Amino acid sequence: MHIDDIKALSQQAHMEAQVRERLFADLQCGGRKEAVCAAWALAHLPKSDNVHIAAHQEGIVRLALTTTDSSLRRLSLALLERLDWAVNDESPDYCLRLLDFCLEHMILPDEPHGVRSLCMKLAYSIARPYPELLGELRRDLLHLDSTTLSPGVRCTRKHILDKTK
Repeated sequence: MHIDDIKALSQQAHMEAQVRERLFADLQCGGRKEAVCAAWALAHLPKSDNVHIAAHQEGIVRLALTTTDSSLRRLSLALLERLDWAVNDESPDYCLRLLDFCLEHMILPDEPHGVRSLCMKLAYSIARPYPELLGELRRDLLHLDSTTLSPGVRCTRKHILDKTK
């Protein structure tokens, strides 16, 4: 799909709950092409629609953790990055699974740059209320050799290290 088609679909999803729910269904159960197009359209929803993305948070996390398609992983992580990750004692188990996934995948050199950056951002968002988790995140980021990172990943790393001082 062309970007103009994606934006039109996103606008339609913003206006019509039925279209939005169809995109979430395609994201979870569609073929690769349908899932990627759905994720791309959902990623273009206005921030005011984050409440709808949050309603599907668990399924999107499951998708991010299990898909082998790097485009779909990046898009699902981008959807999750838009959300508030105020983790507490009653937070669902999938929040911690996502944190573990992000801590692991942000350091993998074979992971695409976009996925690594999004994993860093999500790990920070989830760990922010917990000093011990922030310390672990900071240690992991400091162990990354910045000379081997892409400029985008290096910039994300720097911003998160600045926030965790």
